[in-house]
Amino acid sequence: MTVSPGDVVHLRERDYQHTTGPLRLRITCVRLDLSIWYDGQWVWLEGVEIRADGQAGPHRHVLAHVAALPKPEA
Repeated sequence: MTVSPGDVVHLRERDYQHTTGPLRLRITCVRLDLSIWYDGQWVWLEGVEIRADGQAGPHRHVLAHVAALPKPEA
């Protein structure tokens, strides 16, 4: 997995499910136990939305497309 708790990810609307618009999310939990049902293509992320002003927003649960997440550095 390329993300872990504490990371901040930027997702376009097409790269995740369960809310709308672009999303900046500070990860609090990666739910691999749920992600196994999605053939490695999607991963359940939990985290705190970071608003445009940099302040913490609501807690979110999203199903994110793995291909949209940052790639590990070689």
